[in-house]
Amino acid sequence: MKRFWLAALILGFAVNLPAKASVPPPPPPPPTNLPASYDGYSTEQLWYAYMTYVRGETAARRTAAFEALRLPGYSDDPAAWRTELDGPSYVSVSWWIPYGILFAFEEICPVSAGYRDPEGCLWRYRSASFSASAEDIHAIVFETFDGAAFAANLHARGITPDAISRNFVSDFGLANIVHERLDGMIVTRDVREDACPGVRDGVEVIAEIALPLSPYGPPAGTPPPPPPDPPSGNTQTLTVPAGYFPDLDVTVTLESNGAGSMRTLLDALTGPANACLADLRD
Repeated sequence: MKRFWLAALILGFAVNLPAKASVPPPPPPPPTNLPASYDGYSTEQLWYAYMTYVRGETAARRTAAFEALRLPGYSDDPAAWRTELDGPSYVSVSWWIPYGILFAFEEICPVSAGYRDPEGCLWRYRSASFSASAEDIHAIVFETFDGAAFAANLHARGITPDAISRNFVSDFGLANIVHERLDGMIVTRDVREDACPGVRDGVEVIAEIALPLSPYGPPAGTPPPPPPDPPSGNTQTLTVPAGYFPDLDVTVTLESNGAGSMRTLLDALTGPANACLADLRD
């Protein structure tokens, strides 16, 4: 099976510098019908401590869902599949919660095929993202905030009102509820090329891209890069293993938050898989 590589030749586009990220909106304030405090604990401080926790858990739960799909590199179960080769992987993290996605392309092999030049290996795509808006995340706080219970929780833990600052973050004992709500909004994908040939096609397209390793910039005549996306809070990282150095473990990491070249790469890599996944969902 063809292994993933990037030739050290001329790339037809340049990677843009990251665009300036826009400032994320502040979290919504507490409802006006709440009392100013609970047992001496400021309602506003309780609210933001819990809101910050819930918002932060969007990234943590999405990552947990993504990692739960990871296959081991070794298994003694002959009916299992294992990861033989890591392909391109991508992380998009956004301050505009809960937007962003994690995905990876991996070559996986049946354990029954052995561990030296196994046959029957397939490319696999796995991903995790939210099917939700920021309002859906904030609704968790609006629906589960309990100032009196939160104050009692802090009192039982020996945390006094004057110890609470705007930087204080707490789940107030509701981690399981928050996780259940967030996990219900996460969409995962786990598909192999035997069900979706586009998974392999995108990897093959990327494998043929030529990459310059010159520190002097693009050569004369190189077409200009595509226009960037509008400024946003997205931070994008695409990691591509480069297998053409037999004695080096080499990866190429591209970082952006709106570069047009990143969009071009992602379209080439995920376009065939997305088209196939759309057909599978229909």
